[in-house]
Amino acid sequence: MELSGTPTPAPDTLVTAPVSGTTAAASPAPWSPATRFGFRVAFLYFFCFNFLSGNGSLFDVFPVVGGWIQSKLNWPFNHLSEFTGQHLFHLTGIAAHWHPSESGDTMMNWIQNGLFVTFALAGGIVWTFIALLRNNPRTEYRTLDSWLRFLLRLTCAMFMIGYGLAKVFPLQMPPPSIAVLNEPVGNLSPMTLLWNLIGLSPVYEIICGSAELLGGMLLLYRRTALAGALFSAFVMANVVFYNFCYDVPVKIFAVNLLLGCIFLALPDALSLWRFFWSHKPAAPTATWVPPAPRRAGRIAILVTEIVFAVAFLVVRPIFMTMGWHHLQAALRTPSPLVGAWHLDATHPASGAFIDPEGRPVTDLYVAPSSRAYTRSTDGELWLSSVNLDSKKHTVRISCYFIGAPTNYAWQLSDADHLILTSVPPDLPKPDPQHKHESPAAQFSPAVLTLTRIPTPAHYPLLERGFHFVNEWRYER
Repeated sequence: MELSGTPTPAPDTLVTAPVSGTTAAASPAPWSPATRFGFRVAFLYFFCFNFLSGNGSLFDVFPVVGGWIQSKLNWPFNHLSEFTGQHLFHLTGIAAHWHPSESGDTMMNWIQNGLFVTFALAGGIVWTFIALLRNNPRTEYRTLDSWLRFLLRLTCAMFMIGYGLAKVFPLQMPPPSIAVLNEPVGNLSPMTLLWNLIGLSPVYEIICGSAELLGGMLLLYRRTALAGALFSAFVMANVVFYNFCYDVPVKIFAVNLLLGCIFLALPDALSLWRFFWSHKPAAPTATWVPPAPRRAGRIAILVTEIVFAVAFLVVRPIFMTMGWHHLQAALRTPSPLVGAWHLDATHPASGAFIDPEGRPVTDLYVAPSSRAYTRSTDGELWLSSVNLDSKKHTVRISCYFIGAPTNYAWQLSDADHLILTSVPPDLPKPDPQHKHESPAAQFSPAVLTLTRIPTPAHYPLLERGFHFVNEWRYER
């Protein structure tokens, strides 16, 4: 029914009335000065996270070139971190330099992230000051914000999928090794205890990984990006609690990834509040792709999204599947070196039997996989690797994955005694006219003898399993 002869517009029809000769399109609402300053700081900080993070960056999507680009971009802040640590905090020794480590929370990492914060704050202040001096009429940065959100969305999705797949294929937290099974619980670090408790139940690890994977997959698609940001923030909050409460050395990266997910969901915070708390109709307002007036720009953005989806939802799972099948093959045919070994005192420790702090290694624990543990003279366990080459009858041992591994020819004089003889590394063939200059010619092999340590044949921790019915409330 029409009122006063005026037709009722269709719901999808936008009725506008030009005023004083102006166009019908309304100009974007201005941002407050505080919002503009906050965006400038956030833009600079998340730029560092996207492209300069030590745990990886957007360039990871490129197999070979990406690592080279990443090393060049990291160079300024890496050297500035060392300079700051040595001259401002007076650091000395290993803490004063970047060094191979499985930790993401070294002193250099903390200083570097502090420099990111300082750079973002100082840059935001300088940016604001220049805008005031130039009397810049710009009152918002919606286009720049959409580009930042687009790149940050891909970054967060990449990390969530990568870490999720490492748990869906239970590789990140393996079952307890022979070293941990024979170690008093009181001697274990909180992280080792946490890692092995999660690895003890592959089903639980797969569930945790599936949650991370789902969050990353939702982030990759525009229509589900908000749900992905919220779900990933929820999952990452739990990871952050794990890292801080159990001293897992990935605290900086986990917090940055959580902040990235929160930043992505922040523009829709008011809409979410109105919908869930006030129970009022509300629609998301955040943009998930940059504006591209030209068709070529829209195609480029779409291709970028497709490349990331293929790289991390197709290519990465293929490689993870190959690694998983390789591990299963190793478990089905364990090497004869599997077990616990003690280095005999008749031969001094050398090569791989020196821990990263220069102390001799006394014990070697070899798991059916390539993972292993070495024990130094102070009783501390070091995560290591042992890779057997059945064709060459050699084994490559690396203590804590740090530095160049040492190759050994091995032989068992009997089931309980192992002899390791160091062999020269694989080097280019020397010039026949200068054989005396070859490093292999100057190589003198070291011989180490190890004796097998008796271990239990069965472990209740591995065999207890799950029970629906339990007659006892507490374990006896």
